[in-house]
Amino acid sequence: MPKASGIIDPEPFRARARGEGDPLAEYHAASGGMRTIYLPEGKDTALLGLECSALTFVISGSVEIQSANRSMAVLLPGDIFLADASIPEHLVVAKGECRLIQVLVEPDWPGERTNPVNPRSDCPRGTHHINCKRMVKGAKDQSYFHDFGLLFGSPGSWSDITPLTGFRFIGMAEDTFIDWHPEIVNNLVIVMSGGLELEVGGNDGAVEIFRQGDICLAEDRTGEGHIDRMHSYVQVAVLIVDDADLWPR
Repeated sequence: MPKASGIIDPEPFRARARGEGDPLAEYHAASGGMRTIYLPEGKDTALLGLECSALTFVISGSVEIQSANRSMAVLLPGDIFLADASIPEHLVVAKGECRLIQVLVEPDWPGERTNPVNPRSDCPRGTHHINCKRMVKGAKDQSYFHDFGLLFGSPGSWSDITPLTGFRFIGMAEDTFIDWHPEIVNNLVIVMSGGLELEVGGNDGAVEIFRQGDICLAEDRTGEGHIDRMHSYVQVAVLIVDDADLWPR
């Protein structure tokens, strides 16, 4: 997991957004795509059921996983688990108002590039509802936040698979700061720990804090862009989505 800290020069972001340099210069893992599901309380469905390995992100509610020795792990928003097609369905159970994002990964992922991650810095959502936004360029070249309810479709059913260019993980220390900059590619950001603060010029200078399990689709690739600040140590997953595969607005 690449780690950032301190004040980061925003000019390389601006230059690459203008097409000066490789927009995908950083390492990213290959993926067969992603899908989402919303399970209201008491609604059951197969959580795996794929013929490949999948990395599942808990967005809301919880997931209980029973191991072969009958011990139980409870995963909460911001947690992830990796499973392949050999895992019996009855060992994985969703609880509460459960929302999940599942990323299809290569059989040998994460492979030799794996490094230990920092202990999780909690910044729980608490009583707040899931913060799920998309950040786009609007009037006066400023970025704006919009609700992103389209990400989770009809309750109880997995969505169709959305293709991904790839995905990666990033860790950012509490002192990390990036001044006004546009996004280089379309990034669906899932916060796993800490609190990611984003400020835009639109919406009268709106500020949103994304906590464990919260989501922001950053697609403001031109214009003024946004500011990044961190609350505690922040770890995020970044899913890269091509223009042709974005959700309708």
